[in-house]
Amino acid sequence: MRKIVAMALTAALLTSGCASAGGPRLAYAGQAAGVERSSMADYVQRLPAGSKVRVERVDGSSIRGTLMKASADSVVVQANTRLPEPPLEVPLSQIARLTVDTGGGTSTAKAIGIGIASGVGVFLGILAIFAASWDD
Repeated sequence: MRKIVAMALTAALLTSGCASAGGPRLAYAGQAAGVERSSMADYVQRLPAGSKVRVERVDGSSIRGTLMKASADSVVVQANTRLPEPPLEVPLSQIARLTVDTGGGTSTAKAIGIGIASGVGVFLGILAIFAASWDD
């Protein structure tokens, strides 16, 4: 019985998935309904040019890039793309949300640290299960 439980726990550890930050995002309909145009214009005009921003449109698409210019009617954003593109002018009426991107993404060193820690944790878990199932 102990071997069956040990094997079931081992299989559960090996096949379990972790939450992914890169998974699909859901678009929320009606986000822009509560956003007043005057308050959005005031907010974007206070942001300094050169800020890293994320612009979420009413249609659900989003743009990450650098804020180049903000006016009472639109914002101009240079999108972060692999191939160079001209700056995009987005009217405020098409913006559901605009947030300053703080760069809280995963760096290479952080990803390596997470990978090593999870590998060590799985190894120690499997070792503990085999030690518990070892016949004395």
